[in-house]
Amino acid sequence: FTRSHEALDQALFDQRLAAADALRQALYPGSKHYRLCYGESDGLPGLVVDRYGDQLVVEIMSLGIDLRRELVVKALADSLQPACIYERSDSYSRKLEGLPPRIGVLAGELNPEAVIEENGLKFAVDLEHGQKTGWFFDQRDNRLALRRHVKGRTVLDAFCHTGGFALNAAAGGAKVVLGLDVSEPAVARARQNAALNGQESVCTFEQADLMQALKHKVEAGELYDVVVLDPPAFAKNKKSVEPALAGYKEINLRAMRLLPPGGVLVSCSCSYHIEDELFRVMLVDAARDAGRQLQLLEFRHQAQDHPVLLAARETQYLKCAVMRVV
Repeated sequence: FTRSHEALDQALFDQRLAAADALRQALYPGSKHYRLCYGESDGLPGLVVDRYGDQLVVEIMSLGIDLRRELVVKALADSLQPACIYERSDSYSRKLEGLPPRIGVLAGELNPEAVIEENGLKFAVDLEHGQKTGWFFDQRDNRLALRRHVKGRTVLDAFCHTGGFALNAAAGGAKVVLGLDVSEPAVARARQNAALNGQESVCTFEQADLMQALKHKVEAGELYDVVVLDPPAFAKNKKSVEPALAGYKEINLRAMRLLPPGGVLVSCSCSYHIEDELFRVMLVDAARDAGRQLQLLEFRHQAQDHPVLLAARETQYLKCAVMRVV
């Protein structure tokens, strides 16, 4: 979009994508792994570009960008000379726009098994079949922030995906880390990532239904010093907000009952339709029903490579509350 009469031509895409990349290089000097373009926030609504070293993964979610796919590819190819530009336009957002899914190589040759570096750790990423574009860059800063709460402590990472929070906990000096996820492929990848970072003795990963697993742990009287909750989006639209809040409350209530006094809960929601205040109220209700009193240490959002455009509220979607039981 533009406030002036600019042509939606190659020059515009060249300039905006170059500016977007320059911002990320300033935010994460020397890194080659980040969200390069974040839609409206970078002046290109409906376009997401994630950088995995010398490979770029593109997601197109609007008709305007869909019709100008070639301009995007040329701008990225000319500025970064990537080995591959791969499209993963298969999200729910694209369906809402009435656009069919599109997956495939746009330029170069894909190496689906990428290894990224984040916060001094290495992670193997599946660019073809992994969730979203393969990795959740939006939690980068929150994963790093977890480290200051875990030294010498036991950690439960629920909805652990491929081990992002769990391995940052290990890097922060956690004594024992247990990661749980419903997806067996994600658990297998998490184990691979633990081995990649030499943390097999600290981190254990298991496949589990999280609702049932949390319930059983509470019933068994288990306790953890730190619990991380990073579930998938429960609210896909406004109609699903009420049942989503009930789901968030239930998992948070169970997590709170696993914490002793002084324990820390890191609770996340990536649902845009669950606004900050709704999330806070849900946490208060869960704490009351769990019989816990909590201090809010931090209320965080997505990483800096997902900048928030103040005029577009939907660009701020991720919530990450860091709380301590008193």
